[in-house]
Amino acid sequence: MSDEPRLTSPKEVRALLEKLGHRPNKGLGQNYLIDANILDIIASTAEIAPTESVLEIGPGLGALTERILPQARAVTCIEKDPTMVNYLKSRFSNFTLIEEDALDVDLEALFAGGISKVAANLPYSVASRLMVDIAECEHRPELMSLTIQKEVADRLTARPGNKDYGVLGILTGAFYENSLVKKISPSCFLPPPKVWSAVVKMERRAVPIVDEETYPTFKKLVKHCFSQRRKQIGTILNRLNISPVDALLADVGILHTERPEVIEIERWAALAGLLS
Repeated sequence: MSDEPRLTSPKEVRALLEKLGHRPNKGLGQNYLIDANILDIIASTAEIAPTESVLEIGPGLGALTERILPQARAVTCIEKDPTMVNYLKSRFSNFTLIEEDALDVDLEALFAGGISKVAANLPYSVASRLMVDIAECEHRPELMSLTIQKEVADRLTARPGNKDYGVLGILTGAFYENSLVKKISPSCFLPPPKVWSAVVKMERRAVPIVDEETYPTFKKLVKHCFSQRRKQIGTILNRLNISPVDALLADVGILHTERPEVIEIERWAALAGLLS
C-alpha cells in the first residue's frame, strides 16, 4: 500500500487518472473526494464496529474504501466504471466488488445478507433515488453516512414548513431520522463540482412511522400532493374524488386549508392509513 498513490493528494490523483487514461465522467458524477478530513468524517459518522459489514456505492479510486476496510468485518463495493473496477481490484484484495450500476443491484438481497451500514460518496445524479430505494428495503441498513449534493441534503433534512420539505424527506423520514453532519466545499473534490456538497447521517428508526401495508398508499399520496404543493390539501383530495374529505382530514388533525409542505410525516401516515 505504501507505494500506491495518495488518494488525498491532488497531484498524485491527477497523475493516477492520467496513467489510467481516465477522464472523470460528469454524467456519472465522478468528482473524486480528496479531502482527508471529510473522508474521515464520513467513515466516523458510519460508526462501523469490527463485527459489521458495510456497503459502499461508487467507490471510485477507493479513498473512502481504504478508510472503512480496516474498521469493518467485510466491505462490499458497487462500481460500474470499468477503469475504476480494474484499479480497485489492483489496489485492494480484502473486499467484495460488484461490477454493476447500483440502480440494477438487488439491494434487498445485500441487506438481508447481513450488511448493516452504508458509507458512500453517492453518485449525485442518482442519490435521491438510491436513498429512497434503500429506505424501502425490508432489511434496510441501521445507519447510512453519505456524501450528497448540498441541495439534496437540504431536501433530505428539511422540517415541515420549510421550502425544501417534500417527497424525499418524507419518504426516507418514514424509516430514518436524517441529519446534516458537514457541508463540503467544491474544492474538496477533483475535479471540483459546481455545487456544494454535504455529509448526511441517516439513522434507522426503531419503529417505522408507516407500516408495510400502508406504505404504497402513503407514497402515492405524498407524491401526488407535492406535485401540487401550493394548493390546499382539501382541494387536492376533493379532485381525487375522495369523500368526505373534511371528515377524513379532521380525523387525523389536518385542516382543509393546510398545504402539503406543513404536514408532518406522522399526519401523512395517519391519512394514508385511513385511505388504505
